[in-house]
Amino acid sequence: MEDLQVVQTYSMPEERKIIYEWKVDHFFSIMRFALSNKEESTIQSPVFSTINNSVDSSWYLTMKLSHVPHQGEYFAMALTYCGGHQTLRARYSISFIDDDGNKQLEQIGTKIFKNSVGHIIRQPRSVSEMLKEARKIVPDETFTVHLELTEFIVRSYASPPITKLRFKRSKQIVDDLPAIFHSKEGSDIVLVVGDKRIPAHKTLLMNRNTVFRSILTHHSRNTRSSVVNIPDMDPDILEKLLEFIYTNNVTNLDEVAERLYEVADKYQIPALKKLCEESLCKTISVGNAVQYLVLLNRYNADGVFLNYIADFIAINSKIITQTEEYKALLNTNPSLLLAVLTKIYSSK
Repeated sequence: MEDLQVVQTYSMPEERKIIYEWKVDHFFSIMRFALSNKEESTIQSPVFSTINNSVDSSWYLTMKLSHVPHQGEYFAMALTYCGGHQTLRARYSISFIDDDGNKQLEQIGTKIFKNSVGHIIRQPRSVSEMLKEARKIVPDETFTVHLELTEFIVRSYASPPITKLRFKRSKQIVDDLPAIFHSKEGSDIVLVVGDKRIPAHKTLLMNRNTVFRSILTHHSRNTRSSVVNIPDMDPDILEKLLEFIYTNNVTNLDEVAERLYEVADKYQIPALKKLCEESLCKTISVGNAVQYLVLLNRYNADGVFLNYIADFIAINSKIITQTEEYKALLNTNPSLLLAVLTKIYSSK
């Protein structure tokens, strides 16, 4: 017997919330100065965070006022993420507090914030309009901005190692399957795909996969031959499918994940589908993102992976929306295009 240490890792979605109020004194004086000044006036709030002393979830608000010739006058509010990650998804609600402590002109939204890129969450309005509205929301010349912010983060936690005892021979059993797969020793059927013949083990396939059980049971009822034809599959993909059935592993998965994914769905192997989905997310680029999105959507991928692909497209929308694959979605899958557009607009 030997000791075996087991470490379990859990990935859990986490929401971090904060309510932040920013008070700006002498607001009317600032507004009048903006009207008389010919340059943009910018006021920035102190940096705040959802966790005390944290440097990876910092934010700040910016108020912009301007009366520039040929451009007009405007008032705008922006929210900027300045943490340690490239992007961070967050939901926000921004409003102004009136004399009675009530919210006024509230605006709500969800966005993928890019590091150090300000997002205008109150669209520009004329300073004159704001002055009229400000009479009822600026008591004692103190302008109070009320922000409710929720960050969405996925964190992984590892449990303390658990020591278990196991028989050494169990590892031998695990090692035997790859050896049997590669040697084909004791094989009793031949799978034919295209012009390739692949020896295999009937009992193992029937016990490891329900689709193969159905295929081989039907074959046995209709013929005594040990040769089984497998239609509509590339020989190299069948080899990878068998490798997973025998060993729970696929070598060089990234090279075949896209083609193997369809087969994993057809042969009803959720664990192999998940491996392929992880591989696709790892190898995504602006050139293949739409192709991967269509593929995962067609075969009902886990929502986590679909969201990952859609978020990637939203973040890189300036480039991806110009590709022919993206434009083709309008005719081939308008509902999927609508979901992608929703992601894109919510990230801006």
